This record gives sequence, structure tokens and C-alpha cells, in this order.
Amino acid sequence: FLANASAFIKYISSVAMAVLNTLLLQRWKKGTFVPLTATGANDALNKILTERRKELIFRAVRWSDLRRLNKETQWATTLVRMINNVQYSLAPNNNAYIFPIPVSVINNTGIEQNPR
Repeated sequence: FLANASAFIKYISSVAMAVLNTLLLQRWKKGTFVPLTATGANDALNKILTERRKELIFRAVRWSDLRRLNKETQWATTLVRMINNVQYSLAPNNNAYIFPIPVSVINNTGIEQNPR
């Protein structure tokens, strides 16, 4: 449902919201769900992404969402974490988003390593 809603967002935000509401209707106690509405495509995408974060926690889809959406400046997100009083940040489109190719693959194929 969430993938369908994300796909429809570029074309018809009302269809995307209908798909999202179909999913959410199954998540709420009968008679308590109030359908979500969106003021436009950006608002609809924001609601869909919020729901993706809640529904798909610990499934690594946030990473692919960040990579995909960081290409658009309005959705670009800089990740910031504080660990042991040291701040770490990952800017949009940073090469750290790209996984390194295993050394064994490079040795066997001669393929060039991803930039880091």
C-alpha cells in the first residue's frame, strides 16, 4: 500500500491519499479512523513518508527513501547524530550513502570501487 501511495503521488495526490487511507483503515479500531486529507502533493508525500517510517521501522527502507528523496532539494535531509559528545552528520547526496563494493568482487571483475 505504501509503495502504491508513493508511486501515485507524482501523478494524482488524491489517489495516493485514498490508497494510504485504505491501509490506515485496517490499522485502526472499527469506527475510530478519520481519513487523512492533504492540501497538495507535498503534503500528501509528507504524510505517506511519515506512515512509511512508522509501518516499516527496522526494515532499512528509510535509507532508500533518503537516497531517493535527497535528489530533490525540497526533501533533502541532513542526518545528525550525537554519540559520546561527538556530532556526526550525513549531508544529502554524500558519497557515504553509497555502499562499498566488496574487495573480492573488485579483485574478480576489475570493477572500480565506489567513491567514498
